Amino acid sequence: MNLTSIQSAIATLALTFALVSPVMPIGEIMNRAAAQAPPCDYETLPPDPSEAAQKLGAAKITMPMAIEMAVKASGGTVISGTAMTKGESATYEIVCAVGGVPQRILIDGATGTVTAIKFSPLDAIVKASAKVNGVVQSVTGDFGATPPTYSVILFASGKIHTVVVNAVDGTVVSDTARGQFPGTDVSGEMVTQPDGLKYIDIVKGTGPMPSGPSAVVEVHYTGYLVDGTKFDSSVDRGQTASFPLANVIKGWTEGVGSMNVGGKRKLIIPYTLAYGAAGRAPVIPAKATLIFDVELIKIVSDSSTDQDAPASPAAKH
Repeated sequence: MNLTSIQSAIATLALTFALVSPVMPIGEIMNRAAAQAPPCDYETLPPDPSEAAQKLGAAKITMPMAIEMAVKASGGTVISGTAMTKGESATYEIVCAVGGVPQRILIDGATGTVTAIKFSPLDAIVKASAKVNGVVQSVTGDFGATPPTYSVILFASGKIHTVVVNAVDGTVVSDTARGQFPGTDVSGEMVTQPDGLKYIDIVKGTGPMPSGPSAVVEVHYTGYLVDGTKFDSSVDRGQTASFPLANVIKGWTEGVGSMNVGGKRKLIIPYTLAYGAAGRAPVIPAKATLIFDVELIKIVSDSSTDQDAPASPAAKH
């Protein structure tokens, strides 16, 4: 790992924590952490006070007890404490300054189990870079996971690697790699249409092409968000989908409509040709570019009178 990789990673940290000098005063730690904190969430409603009180009241561990346990476990000074509820369980996140460096400690509200997040984001970068020799893009912490983890994203050998590191003991949990786009790796030429639709042919079909939007087609497909989240897949369900090309989003009408039967194509569809600026909650976020791997299996019907086929999950409405 080189210095450039470390500097790049530090510049892109998800700043729910602060990387500080061991000799930096506690007040400066808190000021810097506050200055680097993410923007306030003005969307999520506050918790119902009665419900939150009931969950926390049922926990065997209280906030004062959690603070005492955190101080004992870390030998540091408490900076902050937060009670988090998920389902019926409660967890306390206590941040202590240990040797001038913030350390997060999680305490199970039911069992009192103490989990000290001993590894810093920089430690996680070192571990991930030992696994994958690449350039670091980002590191983020998921302290609600069991165990708590850091996810380090690196670019190496033409791939995007996500290395998950255990924040408690520093072991590498997983290392996954993909190309620029989620789904099937592609190496062909990307075609860009004037309206913004992009596609790469994975396999060029040799069969007929739909004559127009009135055609009813049968396909297999898998859809992803740009971060790799899979939101729908006929392949996973083991059942193909059939629909008129006129009944789906514009990106599908155009992208699938120009395929030949037997072909496989990766569609990169801008939100203007998908679900628009509003998205389609809760699955499709606002202004979401969608990526589909589509296989055109056959043309069910090419008659303009055939409009009764079921709409696909990429339907307009």
